[in-house]
Amino acid sequence: MTLLGCLVSIGLGIAVLAPVMQSSAVLVRKQTQLEKAWLVEQDAIRVLELMARAIRMAGYRKISSLPDYRQRGTKINDIGLEHRSGWNHSDGLWVKHEPADSAEGDCLGNRAEQVNHGKAQSRTKKGLRHQGFFVQKAVGGHAGSLMCTSLDRQGRLQNTSLMNHVDSLHLKWVEHKAFQGQLPSRARSGVQIVLKTTLVEREFSRFVAFRNVP
Repeated sequence: MTLLGCLVSIGLGIAVLAPVMQSSAVLVRKQTQLEKAWLVEQDAIRVLELMARAIRMAGYRKISSLPDYRQRGTKINDIGLEHRSGWNHSDGLWVKHEPADSAEGDCLGNRAEQVNHGKAQSRTKKGLRHQGFFVQKAVGGHAGSLMCTSLDRQGRLQNTSLMNHVDSLHLKWVEHKAFQGQLPSRARSGVQIVLKTTLVEREFSRFVAFRNVP
């Protein structure tokens, strides 16, 4: 085969394979986008569940008797929202509660453990667990990182990243309509969470009802 024939054959081969290669590139790109979307969705579901678990635990106290209830039933500053305090005007959340008998984990999965012969528990401060969630700007990026605030074994606050590619986090009190005879303190019944992501532009929303906070 002459050189001209080889060049013609190569050109025809490229012409035939080009559409196939282009289609393959499009498929790979779509597959990559789907995988990114799936990973973002899984991260969002995970952090929403962690926040929901913290909100439901807010204000929890171990009550073993009526005098104990009267002494410890009043809950002050067990949960709080800090509006527009984080990156991109994101809101923040913090909660306090006593460790449950089930030794539940905090937002990092760490459990409180008995220390000093059972007189105290690690990862607590004055007998309470502290958890918080806020968004800060990611290092070297144009998005935010959702951070978790918890206590270390010595009871000191520590911040750890839970999720990247966060655009914003917004939180608000949700109040049910008060019925006749219903106390005003029972009107506030939960928190609405709205998490927006950047790598995949999506909005994840969840309502969490209070269990222990009046």
